[in-house]
Amino acid sequence: MNAKPSVSMHGAVVSSRCPARSAGRAGALPARATAVRLPRRSACLALLLALPWLPGRAPAMTLAEAEAALHGNNADILAARIELRGAEGDLFDAARRPAAELSVGSSKISRQEGVGGGRWKDKRVDSTLGVEWTWERGGKRRLRVEGARARGDAARLDLLDQRSAQVLALHEAYFGLKAAQQALQMAEDNRDEAARALAAAERALATGAIAPIERNRLAVEAMKAEAEARGQRLEWQDAQIGLALLIGHVDAPERLQAEDPWPAAGTPAPLPDGFDPALRADLQAVAARVRAADAERRLVRSQGRRDVQLGLELEREPDDIGGVTLGFSVSVPLVGARHYRGQVQRAEADYDAAVLAQREADRQVRAQVRQAGGQLEAAGLQVQHYEQRIAPAARQALDGMELAYRRGAASLTDLLDARRTWREAEHERVQAQLEHAVARARWQALLTLPSLQGS
Repeated sequence: MNAKPSVSMHGAVVSSRCPARSAGRAGALPARATAVRLPRRSACLALLLALPWLPGRAPAMTLAEAEAALHGNNADILAARIELRGAEGDLFDAARRPAAELSVGSSKISRQEGVGGGRWKDKRVDSTLGVEWTWERGGKRRLRVEGARARGDAARLDLLDQRSAQVLALHEAYFGLKAAQQALQMAEDNRDEAARALAAAERALATGAIAPIERNRLAVEAMKAEAEARGQRLEWQDAQIGLALLIGHVDAPERLQAEDPWPAAGTPAPLPDGFDPALRADLQAVAARVRAADAERRLVRSQGRRDVQLGLELEREPDDIGGVTLGFSVSVPLVGARHYRGQVQRAEADYDAAVLAQREADRQVRAQVRQAGGQLEAAGLQVQHYEQRIAPAARQALDGMELAYRRGAASLTDLLDARRTWREAEHERVQAQLEHAVARARWQALLTLPSLQGS
């Protein structure tokens, strides 16, 4: 059997001559261009200084560094902090008692004679000075404080839950970027190998070692590899932008690169002893809203206890022999028992809605815990399956097909199919690692309790 031109480790067809030597001759500079030589130490220094400015190179970022940037810059976390600050202000406002009212007035001012002459006590006007104060009944202030405190607790727990949710989103974005990096590297390697294979096929065609149809097949594969590399680069850039928006590094998203390794696949950790999903931040926040709704409906009901307005008045009338007189006043609103019926009905409906939301959230979280455990276990088995069986088998099949093609025992179609199968297996392995990393982060987020988080 006739020997075929040799192939590279990735299955690309190369010339039977030494590819490195021929590539070196093709890329060699003319003699005049190499006349000026730098000392070895100076050349190394220049290369090191130039590395940060090379295109496509980005500084590595660990997951811990990304999480630190997330807590300081994430817009959703900052919004939750602002909401908490507002809820704390509502508590101060709810605890405020009704303010006393001061009133000053004058009457009996004549249009013909005015206020009269002489000192102020000789003026012919009737002057009053009054103070009024509202006495709240039915525990309204206590109920306002109770509701505001419950809403403040809900806002604080929402902040903790938002942090947990954004950390989960960070894991998805971070490892999504890592998967995009590896997919881009594989696509660029495949593009380079396809270009070298096409160049080798051009030389082999010139010597008559291969048929034109094989060269055309390799040209098509090279164009497809180039298009795939461009598409993967766009996906990589999208992943960088997504991570940058999440952690607040929007000025230079192209400088982000995921450094941490993939999480090791293994059996998921069991539920901690005494773990109760009701202790999670999101469920505690829902329970706090139920308490707030209950306080609100009791506050509306307390309006049936009418507030009393007390008044004290000092009056000076020049014609009165007593001079300054003292007066008292008491006033209450004249409303019926059904005056606040609409507000009571609304408050009852809001309370029932909060209780329903609490029951539904509790069912969803308990179901998510069971589902996340199964997904993490399945994702770990999938990673082990690809790393231990599928990827080695695809690599072994490709190596065997390369050897068979070199010896003339396999066609170019068989070789390209083997290369395509190997690339698909590598992409699926990376995708399995991404799904396992996200499933692991979701499992950890579901088990995170407020006592284990910062405030």
